[in-house]
Amino acid sequence: MTTPPTRRPRPSPSAGAAWTTLAGLLAFGLGQASALDIERVGDHYVITVKDLLADPEVYQSELRDRGLDITLRVAPTSAGNARRMFVLHDVDSPALGPARARERPHHHRRRARPVPAARRLRDRGEGPVDYAKKAEIILGRQAMLGEKYAIPPGLAMPGEPLHCVAFVNRSLAEVQELLRERGVRARFISNGQRRAQDSAPSGCYVLDGVMSAHGEPLLLVGSTPNPRLTP
Repeated sequence: MTTPPTRRPRPSPSAGAAWTTLAGLLAFGLGQASALDIERVGDHYVITVKDLLADPEVYQSELRDRGLDITLRVAPTSAGNARRMFVLHDVDSPALGPARARERPHHHRRRARPVPAARRLRDRGEGPVDYAKKAEIILGRQAMLGEKYAIPPGLAMPGEPLHCVAFVNRSLAEVQELLRERGVRARFISNGQRRAQDSAPSGCYVLDGVMSAHGEPLLLVGSTPNPRLTP
C-alpha cells in the first residue's frame, strides 16, 4: 500500500499579503521616526525633543541635517530639575547668547489619553535661524528608577529634602537629623576625596549638599565652617 505524500500547508495569498504589508509599515515607521521636531517660526527655529531616551548621535544627525552646529545632551536629573535647559554659546569662547528654553503651553500637559513618560516630558528650545556659532545644550529629563543624576540639584532647591532650609555651615549632626526627619539618609564626601563614603567623622560641618539620585543626598563636609559660604 502506498502512502500519499504529505502536503505542507501553504499560507493563503491574502495572509502573505497581510504580513508583507505589516512588515512594510513597521519598517517605514521605524525608518521615519525622528527624535526631534525642528520647526522654523519666523526668524527662529523651535526645537522640540520628542524622544528623551534617543541615542545622542540621533540628535546630532538631525541637527546637522538642518545645518545647526549644536551638541545636544539629555541628562537625568530630579523631577523638579527636569525640563531645565543649560546652554553654552560659542563653546570655544562661552558667552550668553540668544538660544533659550521655551515652555510648552499648559494645555499640552492635560491630555485626555495617556502617553508614555518619555513622551510626556517633551521640552523645547528656540534660537535664531542665522545663529552661526557652535552651541552646547544640556536638557534635563526626569531620571528613571535607580538612575543617578547627571545634573544634581541642590539640596535646598524646590522639591528637594531641605528646600528653603539654611543648612550650610551647620554641624553634620544637625543636618543629619533634618534629613532623618524627611526620611532620607545622606552619603558624604570631603575635599580631596573621589568617592562618597557612608560615614563621616563626628564634629564635621556641612559645606554644601546635592541630590545624587532620588532620595540620596550627598553632603560635602569639612572639619571647620567656611566663612565665605552663606547658609
